[in-house]
Amino acid sequence: MSDMMKMFVKQELGNQIKENYPHMQYPPCLYAKVVAVKRKGEELYEATLKILDKNRQPDSRFPEVPKVATDIPVLKDETVAVVLMYGECKPYIIGRCF
Repeated sequence: MSDMMKMFVKQELGNQIKENYPHMQYPPCLYAKVVAVKRKGEELYEATLKILDKNRQPDSRFPEVPKVATDIPVLKDETVAVVLMYGECKPYIIGRCF
C-alpha cells in the first residue's frame, strides 16, 4: 500500500472512531478525586468529582463533574473509582480507592 493510502486510511479510521465510537478514546474506568460532597437523604450522597489520570494527577481533558449521585459514603479529597457509560461524561462511582 502506498504511503498516501496508508495516511488516508489512518486518518479516516481516526475520524470514524471520534465520530461513532468516542467512548473508545478513553478508558472505561477512571480515578476521580471527590472535590465536594453533600448528603442527600438517609443513604444518598451527591459529589463533585475531578477526573484523574492513571498517576492520580488531575486530567485536564475532563471538567469537574458536579451532582454525581451515589449511595457509597464518600469523603472530600478521597479518591474513588468511576466508570463512564458509553462515552458520556456522566460518571458512576463504583468504589473507593485506597
